[in-house]
Amino acid sequence: MSLTTVAKLLPGADLVVWLAPLGRASRYFLFSLLGFLRPRWSWAELRPICQWMGPQSFHLVALAAIVVGVALTMQCVIELERYQAQDLAGAVISLGLLREMGPLTVSLAWCARVTALVADQAFHFTLHNPEVSDREFGASFVAPRYLIAMAMSVPLGGYGLVIGFVTGALVTPLLTLSTTQQFVESARENIQIKDLAVYFIKLILVNPTIAIFAGCAAGRFAAADPGIRDATSANRTPSAAARAVTALFVCGFMANLIVTLIAYLK
Repeated sequence: MSLTTVAKLLPGADLVVWLAPLGRASRYFLFSLLGFLRPRWSWAELRPICQWMGPQSFHLVALAAIVVGVALTMQCVIELERYQAQDLAGAVISLGLLREMGPLTVSLAWCARVTALVADQAFHFTLHNPEVSDREFGASFVAPRYLIAMAMSVPLGGYGLVIGFVTGALVTPLLTLSTTQQFVESARENIQIKDLAVYFIKLILVNPTIAIFAGCAAGRFAAADPGIRDATSANRTPSAAARAVTALFVCGFMANLIVTLIAYLK
């Protein structure tokens, strides 16, 4: 009996099904290290993936950062005005973007895009290459995509931070008597190196790692699960991408919380 069938019979078992593929993720991580030591991939074949994860994702990051920046600015300004503390808008908005809002919205939105693609690719790769071992899969398939995701998250993370910060700086004067200069000064006085470190750890190290390995594990798991692989269009079970995105958000929320607790809990 497949896990998909069990999930239909036992209420609450869906959570186990969502996370079941992640048991393989740790193995793929170790196997992917072999791919870094002895590359077995062609950059010509991976260039479209690099373009898709990087330049073709800039519009998504920009849109998400602007929307989140505007929403966060409006909420913060409204509440701060109640306590006559508008001068703190820059600090509150910037810290909110750095510590939680940026990683949990802009970053995970991009990661969902990445993990869905990787899950579909891993699913079809496994169907077409059923004889490939987990060791070879980690070295030849996982490793290059992990490297690309880590590399692309650096400029995208910085880009999203700048867009969100500029949005807050421009919107705040429209809602209060504070100026853009006051916003910038308030943010500069309160932002610490630790806040920037937490932001980039989440956006560059934690979230892309979860995205790649959730996608790879879910895609390969789905190819081996008859309940998913053989589903018809009339009675279709959740796809590999759907499972991967679910696992991404469950693990992403928990991992971001852990980083926050480690960094700020005293």
